[in-house]
Amino acid sequence: MKFSGINLLDELQRPELEDLRQNFRERRVRKGSIVFRPDEEEDLVFIISSGRVRIYLGYEDKEFTLGILNPGDLYSTHADCYVQALEDTVLLTTDVNSVKNCMAQIPLFNRTMVRVLGHILKNSFSVIDGLVFRDINTRLVDFLLKEAEDGTARNDGAIEIETGLTVEQLSQLLGATRQTVSTLINNLVRDGLIEKIGRSKWLLPDPEGLRARVEA
Repeated sequence: MKFSGINLLDELQRPELEDLRQNFRERRVRKGSIVFRPDEEEDLVFIISSGRVRIYLGYEDKEFTLGILNPGDLYSTHADCYVQALEDTVLLTTDVNSVKNCMAQIPLFNRTMVRVLGHILKNSFSVIDGLVFRDINTRLVDFLLKEAEDGTARNDGAIEIETGLTVEQLSQLLGATRQTVSTLINNLVRDGLIEKIGRSKWLLPDPEGLRARVEA
């Protein structure tokens, strides 16, 4: 799911913004590497050019995923979170001062930053709410239903979704072990509530039945 709904890469390709585009430096990072840490002094803003990154908090041996950013999304490292590449990724980075020029010349830059950081904050509260009030089964079903909002509806009422996540990545997002999430997914498959139709692709044959699982 794209946080911003706006692709800043397209905006930066406008001919009149060539000088502004020069303020961004390309940084390539390998899958699994930590791009930024909370204790780093670097205060940058970056746009995802290709690949995906995970924004998360770390406490002792636990990790709490706040969001996954896709190409065209924007993020600021001053939020003091970990940033990890989920796949080989290319970032366009710039310093905070240069961002002021972006804000003046690209109104969508402001809106995108507010939307992305707003979603990160919203997800922070969702993580807290889920850990305190909801079990992992409920968090998993909630996630699937949320993805279904942007899924592809079939004529028979089923919905196709593509999470773009491995089971390991999904477990990190939900704050659970891989084994637990894998077991719960198998239970949903066994009960006919979800079907695997491809890599990271799932079919929800009966979304209302899945919703009833949460309410129950």
